[in-house]
Amino acid sequence: MTEFIRFGDPSRFEVAMRWASDYEPRVRRPAHGGWSTGELRVTVGNLVLTRHEFTGNDRDAVHWYLFPFFEWLATNWVSLLHEERFAWRDNHAVPAATAVFMALRRLIDARSESEQEEYTAVQRWWARHALRAADSSALFPDLVIRRLVNDVEISWTARQPSYAPDGYRFMLAPGAATLPISEVAAPLWEALAWAVSAPPTDLNADDRKSIAELKRKIDQLRLLPLAALQQAYLPTELFRKVERVRDSIGLHDHSIRATSLPAITQFDDAVLMFGGVSPNIGVQDTRTLLNLLENQIGGQDSFELAELVDTTIGAPLTTPFEEGYDLAEELLDDLDLADGTTVVDMRALVSRLGIRVIEQHLHTSTIRGVAIAGTKYYPAIFVNLTSAYNAEEPGRRFTLAHEFFHILYDRKRARRITHSSGPWAPPGIEKRANAFAAMLLMPRHLVRNFLPHDDLSRDSLFDMATAIEVGATALLEHLFNIGVIDEFKRDELRAALETSV
Repeated sequence: MTEFIRFGDPSRFEVAMRWASDYEPRVRRPAHGGWSTGELRVTVGNLVLTRHEFTGNDRDAVHWYLFPFFEWLATNWVSLLHEERFAWRDNHAVPAATAVFMALRRLIDARSESEQEEYTAVQRWWARHALRAADSSALFPDLVIRRLVNDVEISWTARQPSYAPDGYRFMLAPGAATLPISEVAAPLWEALAWAVSAPPTDLNADDRKSIAELKRKIDQLRLLPLAALQQAYLPTELFRKVERVRDSIGLHDHSIRATSLPAITQFDDAVLMFGGVSPNIGVQDTRTLLNLLENQIGGQDSFELAELVDTTIGAPLTTPFEEGYDLAEELLDDLDLADGTTVVDMRALVSRLGIRVIEQHLHTSTIRGVAIAGTKYYPAIFVNLTSAYNAEEPGRRFTLAHEFFHILYDRKRARRITHSSGPWAPPGIEKRANAFAAMLLMPRHLVRNFLPHDDLSRDSLFDMATAIEVGATALLEHLFNIGVIDEFKRDELRAALETSV
């Protein structure tokens, strides 16, 4: 048997493969792809995801027909590397492999027409992103690939194949990794090129026709324009609105395409801004947000803000609220606010750091706020006064703190951020920013100072929220999260708050 052909770096992402002999007569193999017997090994961060046990033996590669994998990869290339949004509303803040499984399980017995349509949409998303969709008869790990802002998220579960033979078991615990686009796209692209340039020699006419068709798909991918790759990130109608308005105001497209392969390594800021926006946003609001972006061009972070920015944080891979809390407490220390006796003045803080605050009504209420900062931008926070969250000053303070988090920590490798906090933003990123905002506005020492001496009641909760200048509901959830009250007390006060509305 030949040595594995390896593409990529196993300490980051590597895909390795080789053709293998098949002792089954050709007539007993699949008509489509039966010529492509081989082995596939996938490694992320030195963890071999294809490692499994079978009949007492430990193997690190899946042995099966490889052509369906290559065909799936070429067919879904654009979605794999550029589609971030789920086809369903997700609030779980878990990696994609878990999120899509949960969505399918929730809808498997769908009865209503709307639920059946949603199930179909989830199933199609799974087919575009899940390795097991490449070949239902192959014994692949439960691995999912998708875009995550300017990274690729690779995630996997411990779920075993449904029809694995006795004794066949993948040795995996659930996990996830985020990697730069090029570290994933380049090895996969090289693997596709290898598949069509170095196939096995014993091929018939139909086999060669299949390879020629795969090569045609690869050639078509190579010729795709930038806009075709960008459209996978935003729903088609929303992308068209952004393009029309961007053209009308003369805002140039600054997406960066990878060298010699069809992948965008860095999306244009106008595209990223609308990643969390509802597809139904109107043209006028699209224009307002793009004008906002254009008006911030030409500036930079203040020295003090630049000292606080951390671009190494990455996407949340642990519990989002714990990450948000930890980052807020570190920042409170850095700003010498860790033991103050007064509430944090968010407007004064962001002003001190040179961050503009722009308050304006949009037509939509689904956008809470927008954060803009980084290279060649004046840092700014946009507060949508139409949003119910921002109807009162405590809600606006929370929005400022939430968007402040994005400015500090969500710039990724691009060192800039154009983020809309809307219903389609990644839930893990949003929950982490919410937790940060809660701890920044309600640090532990401040909670202790204002906590009533007697039992916490609905009225004393309102009094405490008023004193700290936050919403009562936000305060209640925060008290539970930091262990001041137990679950029973939280539920009791939740019910009391609902009856007071």
